[in-house]
Amino acid sequence: MVYPRNSYWHETATNKKETKYDKKDLIDKKYDLLIIGAGLTGLNTAYLLRNSGYKIAIIEGTNLGYGVSGYTTAKITVQHNLIYDYLINSFSIDEARQYLKANVEGLNLIKNIITENNIQCDYKEQTAYVYTTKENELKILKAELEAYKLLNIDGFYTEDAPLPVKPLGAIGIKNQGQFNPLKYLYSLYNILLDYCEIYENIRAISIEPHSDYHVVKTEEGNIYANKIVVTTHYPFEDNMGLFFLRLYQEKSYVIAAKTDSASFEGMYINPTDPIYSMKYHYDNNDNILILSGANHRAGAKDNEENAYKELETFLKNNFKNPQILSKWSTQDCITYDKIPYIGRYSDNIENIYVATGFKKWGMTHSAAAALILSNKILNIDDDYSEIYNPSRITPLLSSKEFLSSSMYIASGFLKRIKPVPENLFEIEKEKGKIINYNGRKVGVYKNERGELFCINPVCKHMKCGVSFNEAEKTWDCECHGSRFDIRGNILEGPSVYPLDKIKIEKN
Repeated sequence: MVYPRNSYWHETATNKKETKYDKKDLIDKKYDLLIIGAGLTGLNTAYLLRNSGYKIAIIEGTNLGYGVSGYTTAKITVQHNLIYDYLINSFSIDEARQYLKANVEGLNLIKNIITENNIQCDYKEQTAYVYTTKENELKILKAELEAYKLLNIDGFYTEDAPLPVKPLGAIGIKNQGQFNPLKYLYSLYNILLDYCEIYENIRAISIEPHSDYHVVKTEEGNIYANKIVVTTHYPFEDNMGLFFLRLYQEKSYVIAAKTDSASFEGMYINPTDPIYSMKYHYDNNDNILILSGANHRAGAKDNEENAYKELETFLKNNFKNPQILSKWSTQDCITYDKIPYIGRYSDNIENIYVATGFKKWGMTHSAAAALILSNKILNIDDDYSEIYNPSRITPLLSSKEFLSSSMYIASGFLKRIKPVPENLFEIEKEKGKIINYNGRKVGVYKNERGELFCINPVCKHMKCGVSFNEAEKTWDCECHGSRFDIRGNILEGPSVYPLDKIKIEKN
């Protein structure tokens, strides 16, 4: 499969072993545990369960590292922008403590895995900061600092954050971390090959619950498992949990660059739009700036090249002589009440679990989720998982975001009926658009050789219309964030089916 862009992590992580499992051998087999999704959450979970005595298989719908885990900014921190004041006031101080403890445990788990296995993944301890350049935001920073005090977080306030944008103030938490997520992921994969069967490019299509062995239908055939963990970023099974009504996806853009500016210590993010995240990554004595921002609802921007331009403008205005090494985008699942769903997929079904909705903070949450899921599978009680219960109901917290989401979903449906001109032969090379061809809508991409790649521009997940992303040469669904390449192949779910290909004749 051809992916739109490689991240800096793809270009620098080369420590993955060759797989020793053939996907033809997977079909019709029975397992004690099947993990669907081999990103950080899936592999961290498998690592914790590797000595449980369970027969474990892991399947991944793409190549390892080409889901969300390979496109992150890779901050390992319990400081999730401004979250703790919100939790105390919107939930309770006890639930805020649960959220904090889960992420502290997750951060420590990653550190321990790295140390115990001598994983070379450019890990570095850092201080995490939320900074502001706006006078009116100092109040919310200080409110968050008060929440730190209530929760016994060892935080501090400073006016001396060493950023080129000259912050007015910042709150920090020491002893956080950063790493190359793919060097970590590949090392974990290498370790797990001796404990689990791991299969790439096996896409799960549906789950059929049963009292003993659940049936997972894939493109290749059926797999049977007594317990199932779904860590596919966006849950793909719509018949359980109704997650398509409870999640939305937001897109962010990332640039890795060398600059002539002096590098700075720490990891930084500001609290309100436009949000920019900054840190330097240290790799083979090179100091690489990792800058992200230009966030928007997935599928909602007409020209995503403008998002890259926004980020590049910020880079050029604030850093000396930047040399861009790579740039990429990422999508993050977000729940309407801002808390991930981690636990049983549905209260009505036993032994099927899910982790999703990490709201851009997937490094610590991937490990926190692994702890929560492994505890539930092993029937171990903990004191931090209740806030993450996927079956929770928070209508007041969710209503505003849900109404906003409904507007985007309606827009996605309207794309199916919006009239388009018949202009097949006016399509420029390396461009894509939706045309009217013989009375039906067709999505057409023309490559540099003038070859046409034509698809039905309707996502099969919930029948929303897709639009062409010029920046990355993909077809994107505005409703729930599914993405497809120019041939209609799935790049990112929740859709489990590719776009239909269409043949057209050039006169």
